[in-house]
Amino acid sequence: MIRKLGRRLPWSTGRTPVREARPGAGALAASPQTPAPAAAGDAPLLSVVVPTFNEQHNVPTLVARVDAALAGIDFELVFVDDSTDETPEVIARSTAAGDVRLIHRPPSEREGGLTTAIVCGLRAARGTYIAAIDADLQHPPEKLRELLAAAQSGADVVVASRYLRDGSAAGLPGVSRHIVSAGSKWLSRLLFYERLRQTSDPGSGFFLLRRSVIEGVELRPVGYKMLTEVLVRGRWSRLAEVPYRFEPRLAGQSKAGWWQGIQYLHHTYRMFVEVREVARLWKFLAVGASGVGVNLGLLWLSTSVLGVAAHPGWAVGVEGSILSNFWWNRTFTWRDRRDSRRFGMLREAVRYHIASVIGVLANFVAFSAAIRLGSATMPAGIAGIAAGFLANYIGAARFVFPASAGLRPPAAASASARELGAGDDPPMLAAKECAPDGARSDA
Repeated sequence: MIRKLGRRLPWSTGRTPVREARPGAGALAASPQTPAPAAAGDAPLLSVVVPTFNEQHNVPTLVARVDAALAGIDFELVFVDDSTDETPEVIARSTAAGDVRLIHRPPSEREGGLTTAIVCGLRAARGTYIAAIDADLQHPPEKLRELLAAAQSGADVVVASRYLRDGSAAGLPGVSRHIVSAGSKWLSRLLFYERLRQTSDPGSGFFLLRRSVIEGVELRPVGYKMLTEVLVRGRWSRLAEVPYRFEPRLAGQSKAGWWQGIQYLHHTYRMFVEVREVARLWKFLAVGASGVGVNLGLLWLSTSVLGVAAHPGWAVGVEGSILSNFWWNRTFTWRDRRDSRRFGMLREAVRYHIASVIGVLANFVAFSAAIRLGSATMPAGIAGIAAGFLANYIGAARFVFPASAGLRPPAAASASARELGAGDDPPMLAAKECAPDGARSDA
């Protein structure tokens, strides 16, 4: 339930009045890093979303620093709280130049990890621009003004990065956390290169975006990598980065642990399966690996069980793998580009066979060229496989399933989980449907 501070909340102990403060905004001095304030109205220029879990000792300092950092800017603070301590009462006593709003969720709505708390705040936010920041002060609130300035200069998403020059991840405790952070960063960038190649810190929990980036987008995060979710599923074209130093936690305890690692893998798998237009190369590679199994299995069945001669058995295996690969690439890798017209699947199957023949020829040419250049047999074979794979991928992407073939708009991409039966979870469309735990958003 969303409550604006100024009312007594149903979970209140009765001894803490809940208040709202909204003084008039003062004049804003002009400078290269100073965003212009929004025109007067109900909606603020900036919403700052803060997920909290037992952060009662950090909230007062956070509110004071955000208030000072955004002096002269029309903003609101949106706390999404899952605390079991006095954090909600501390938030209730907080005042700032902007509105201070609170969403306190019952335990039944706290599943899904930290990211669902941020989704809850994103949906509740009213600002033209929306920032996400942690309550433990490892994200310096003073950077909010710089993030906003970059967005007002034209960026759709602005990432506060630990991995730019003048940035630092020193606040991560222990060598293991640094290793996990680096590993998850590179795995995400490798899998979702099309969407994450512009950022040096896809795991950052400190970012700012235009509201339009997530409007109408189905967000289905798990765990604590909200920025990755936004970049993979959201609608954006321009990204900017601002360096920042990830500071040690001011007070309280970190909630990160092995469970957040499991959630990261779950989240990565969910995006890989559900978002149609990303990671196509890796999906094509996975389908090709399954085709090897089909090829060898049919070859064994034909020759060892059915007594078919070697060459006809080989032909059965090859044709079976081509048909299997075609089916899975049509169903999985390029499912948003399928030709749904009459006989469309037949036309695609014919083109796929042509592309496969071209792949075999590319394999043969590369293998033969390597041998003629003096290569040993195995390296030449690897060169041939690589050339054949590349030819097959380009042929499938440009000839079999061209970008113009899909009849559904890309905006519907993330809804495809239902097509695959990949998840029965409710879509994260409204604030009341979201729920976090107290995990860190940077790892």
